[in-house]
Amino acid sequence: MRNTRGIAFMSRSFLVITVLCHSFFLSACQKKEQATDIRPATKQVELISQDIIQVKQGASSIQTPFTGTIRAINQSSIQSQVTATATQVYVEVGQTVQKGQILLRLNNQDNAARLAQNQANLSSAQAQADQAHNMLQRKKRLYDQGFISKVEYEQSQVDYKGQLENVKAQQANVDIAKKADQDGIIKSPITGVIIKRQVDAGQTVATGQTLFEILDPDHLEIQAKLPVDQQSALKVGRRIEYNIQGNTQKFSATLSRISPVADQVSRQIEFFATPNEKINSLSIGSFIDGKIIGDNQIQGQIVPLDTILDIKNKAYVWVIRDHKVQQVFIQVLDQRLNDNIAVVSGLNKGDLVSTVKLKPEDINKPVVISEK
Repeated sequence: MRNTRGIAFMSRSFLVITVLCHSFFLSACQKKEQATDIRPATKQVELISQDIIQVKQGASSIQTPFTGTIRAINQSSIQSQVTATATQVYVEVGQTVQKGQILLRLNNQDNAARLAQNQANLSSAQAQADQAHNMLQRKKRLYDQGFISKVEYEQSQVDYKGQLENVKAQQANVDIAKKADQDGIIKSPITGVIIKRQVDAGQTVATGQTLFEILDPDHLEIQAKLPVDQQSALKVGRRIEYNIQGNTQKFSATLSRISPVADQVSRQIEFFATPNEKINSLSIGSFIDGKIIGDNQIQGQIVPLDTILDIKNKAYVWVIRDHKVQQVFIQVLDQRLNDNIAVVSGLNKGDLVSTVKLKPEDINKPVVISEK
């Protein structure tokens, strides 16, 4: 009986020891696997020479941005002065015309007949005035010889003056009729290009109706506005740099005219500038983005604009300083979007600005810079 109990106790002890050994073995294997998975943390930041920019001291002129349009200095909208039917149209859209060139003829028979009638009335009045003048001279001789009274002579003077006034009145009627008749012949008031035609042969046009629009494509200017709080930037003769919508080329201009008063509604001041380069007429009406270059300059450090992060709130750049990564907060003094350049303050001489966006955990890590 005792042997049986001893054997059972020994069996249970052996089983417990086996389980414990197995557990210790599994735990040791797991620790070994965990130790195998532990990888050394990165202790440095690797960059190439193309990833860094040397900070440079420089200056930038104060620039005031604006938007505007390209317009023709000389342009004209031609309206009909009479109600009539178009008989002949001589020009098309896109055609170049000279000042005084006939563009359109209107059938203006009523005015032509009225002119002829008034010219006949003028001739009759002139003939009567000539007869009254001859009668005045004859009566003057008779009066001088004592054959007629002074009253009769003075009456002839009055008759003559009355006829002269009648001639003037008829001449005025002729001038009015002639103007009305000439209104049937539409001529170009300027040298330029037809950009709009709103009449065809056989069409009846009304008084005041627009017939043509003409502009001179060789004399263009920039038209723009600035808020009144930026009026200090407006000065005749200042240089302007601008880009035309849809054109990658950079242009320059000179500020030429400034409105003497601000618009009462928009509180903006209108100004004009003369382009320094010849502009294609297809750009007329296009929007432009420009900037007025001021006389004063801003001193600071020059960095690429796209390396500045959070520029609207708290601007900063990633910098390599003393061979370590640093996050440096800066003040943006000026920025040129088209040139990707910013003038800033807050950097040290010898700082290298990273064009690569780093992470906060990279701060104070050493940096290794290779050629490639």
